Amino acid sequence: MTTLTQNLLDLSDFAWQRLRDRVEGLTDAEYFWEPFDGCWSVHKADNGYAADWAWIPPGPPPFTTLAWRITHIADLLQAERTATWFGHEPVATDDAPAVPGSAEAALEALDHAYEIWRRRLAALNQEDLDRPMGEIAGPYADNDGTSFALHILDELIHHGAEVGTVRDFYRGAHAEDPFAAALAGDLTPADRPALLAEAAAAQRWEVIPQLADLGFAVNEATADSVTAAHLAAGTGSLNTLRFLVENGADLSLTDSRFNADVRGWAQWFKQTDAAEYLATV
Repeated sequence: MTTLTQNLLDLSDFAWQRLRDRVEGLTDAEYFWEPFDGCWSVHKADNGYAADWAWIPPGPPPFTTLAWRITHIADLLQAERTATWFGHEPVATDDAPAVPGSAEAALEALDHAYEIWRRRLAALNQEDLDRPMGEIAGPYADNDGTSFALHILDELIHHGAEVGTVRDFYRGAHAEDPFAAALAGDLTPADRPALLAEAAAAQRWEVIPQLADLGFAVNEATADSVTAAHLAAGTGSLNTLRFLVENGADLSLTDSRFNADVRGWAQWFKQTDAAEYLATV
């Protein structure tokens, strides 16, 4: 029988991986992007960087940048209370890192924070989850450990969704056509190895043969291990799927979301013609 702790871990890991996939490739330009005046962000301070903060924030609350949101997620995951409110003690290596001043440092801080949170969550037993948290939790003294674990997971999930949305806003505001750049010779496979998979994700089927001719590999995958063949099979794009197979697509590769191979995608998304074709190759 699956324990409550394991169910919480499974939910946490799912939410975490979704967030981690969404921030892959984050640039400093995105990290510090302020789409409006008066944003809360992360700024240079006397000793490194500091995040905007106030006990009583302005109303309505300021729009917060990716720098602020990612720093906030890291802070809440590794906060001392995610140990002490469960009746446990932090370990010496759980010290919070400095506020990250770059996208690269932010992803490192995020990874570090999640490792701390996951270790603390995995250490909980049923008694920890059932027990009222007591005086240390202030106004939440009567709430049990499960309610607090769910609160942290809610924070991870909803702030993670915000991060993904801001990245979408940034992409829309800084639209580019990497496929046109590649066809013009301004982008090479060394610059962007997974561009052919990106074209499939964008359902730009018409450029895939041209990208393959330019040396973009058919078996390179997106951040969640999805290849162009997965996407062609899952959308029922049979002509593209045939082209990929004829040009060496590895149909045994599995993605990180469904752990399914290419035919598995065709079956999952009910693309009968694609599934039948794949059964013959």
